[in-house]
Amino acid sequence: MATTIQNSGAVRTPERTSVTARLEGAQTKGAKWSEIAVTVGVSTFLHAIVLFLCAMIVFDNRQLEEIFTTIASINEVEPEPITETSLIQPEEIIQTNVDPNQSESNALDVADVPVDMPNINDLDPSMVLDSVEADSGLNIKIGDAMAGRSAAAKSQLLKEQGGNDASEAAVLTGLKWLANHQADDGSWNFNHVGTKGCDCSQPGTLKACKTGATAMAMLAYMGGGHTHKKGDYQKEMKGAVDFMIKSQKVTPEGGDFRGIVSSNEGFYTQGLVTIALCEALALTKDERLRTPAFNAVKFIVNAQNPKDGGWRYQPRQAGDTSVVGWQVMALKSAQMSKIKVPPQTFRGAEKFLDACAKNGGSQYTYVPGTGDAKNSMTAAALLCRIYMGWEPNKPALKEGVAHLDKAKPAKGDMYYNYYATQVMHHWGGPEWQRWNAVMRDQLVKTQLKQGHATGSWNVADPHGGSGGRLYMTCLAVMTLEVYYRHLPIYQRENVKVDF
Repeated sequence: MATTIQNSGAVRTPERTSVTARLEGAQTKGAKWSEIAVTVGVSTFLHAIVLFLCAMIVFDNRQLEEIFTTIASINEVEPEPITETSLIQPEEIIQTNVDPNQSESNALDVADVPVDMPNINDLDPSMVLDSVEADSGLNIKIGDAMAGRSAAAKSQLLKEQGGNDASEAAVLTGLKWLANHQADDGSWNFNHVGTKGCDCSQPGTLKACKTGATAMAMLAYMGGGHTHKKGDYQKEMKGAVDFMIKSQKVTPEGGDFRGIVSSNEGFYTQGLVTIALCEALALTKDERLRTPAFNAVKFIVNAQNPKDGGWRYQPRQAGDTSVVGWQVMALKSAQMSKIKVPPQTFRGAEKFLDACAKNGGSQYTYVPGTGDAKNSMTAAALLCRIYMGWEPNKPALKEGVAHLDKAKPAKGDMYYNYYATQVMHHWGGPEWQRWNAVMRDQLVKTQLKQGHATGSWNVADPHGGSGGRLYMTCLAVMTLEVYYRHLPIYQRENVKVDF
C-alpha cells in the first residue's frame, strides 16, 4: 500500500507541476496585458492634454486666427487669371470687386490657344472668344462682339446687315487716304497739312493732339479687321501701336494719354485712345498692350466725378453727355479685352444719364438739369444705355429709337450720325432699314473722288473744325463699317455666320 501510494504520488507529481506552470504563465500573461492597457490609457490622456493646450494657444493667438480665416476665404474664392487685375477707384468711389456673376473661367489668355490650332476659318485665334457676362450685373454677352471683322464674316454680314459693294469700296478708299497721311513716327495729326505732300483742305486746328488722331485712325483700320498682326495695313498699324505705347504718361491715377491739351479735347482723347488700345489687345492678344490698356482704363475710372458720375474736361469735373459717351464706350471696350471695370463706375454713369434724361429717358440733354434735349446727346446716351443693359422692351429705349427714326440722319452732323447709326443697328428691324438706306447712300455719295483728297470726306459737323478732314473721314469710315464692326446686341443670338 505504501508502495502504491508512493507510486501513485510519483505518477501524479508531474501532472500537478504542469498545471501549476500553466496557471503561473497565465497569471504572468494577464499581468502584461494589464500593463499595456494602463500604458495606452496614460498615453492617450497625456496626448489629449497636449492637444488641448495647443488648441488654447491657437485660439488665444489672434494673428494665427486671422491667417486661418484668410486661408479659408481664399479657398472659397475662385482664383483670378493672372492677366486680370481689378481697377482702383478714387477714395470717393470705393469699389474694386467685379460682379460675382461674371464667369472668370471663360477668360481667354494667350496660353489657352494652342500653337497648332487648326485653321478652321480665317478668324484670328484671339478673336474666338467665349461669351462672357458683362460686369455690373449687365446681361450683355460681349465676348463675340468683334467676331464679324474677319474676311469671311465681313462679306456675309455686309450683305445681311445692309451694306453693299459701294459702301465697302468707300471704306477701302477711306483707309487708303488715311495711309497716305500717316507721319513717319507712326502717328496721325488732325492738322494733316504737309504730311507726305498733302494739300488737302480743311485741316483740323488741333495740331498737338497726335494721340487722339492716331486713335481714330487705328479704330477705322481695326473696324475692318486690320491690325498690326493681320490685314492689309499691318505696317501702318505697327507704327501706330509703337507710337501709342511710347506716348503713355504713367501717373498715380493711371496712364494719361491726353498729351498736350490745348482746349477741351483731353478726355475725348483719353477715351479714344483707351478704345483703340483695348480693341487692339482684344483682337491680337499682344501682351505689350495689356499694361498700357489697363493703365488707360484706370485713368478713366479714377477721373470719374464722385458726385454726378460723369466725366468732362478735367479729372473729377462735373460731367457732360458727350464726354461721358466716349468714356462708357472705352470701359465697354475694356471688358471686351478682359480688363475688369468696377461695377460702381457703370452705376455712376447710369446716375449721370438719369440726371440728363428727358421724356422718361427717351431723350437727353448735354448737362444735367439744363437745356433742351439734343439729338446728338440722345444718340450718345441711348448707345450707352444699350451697352449698360437696357433691353429692347424698355419703353424709354423704344421711344428713343422712334425719335431717332423720325429725325433721320443729318446732313451736317456726323457726330450725331455716328452714334445714332450704332443705336439703330443694334435695334434692327424696319427702323434700321430706313435709317441705313439714307445714311449709307449719303456717305457713299459725299466721299471725294478726285485729287489727293480722294477717299476722304469734307467736314460735316458743327464742331468738326478742330478735328478737320481726318476726324470726319474716320467717323465716316467707322460708320460704314457698322455692318460688321460690332455684332448687333439684340440680334446676336440670331446672327449666324458661316466660316
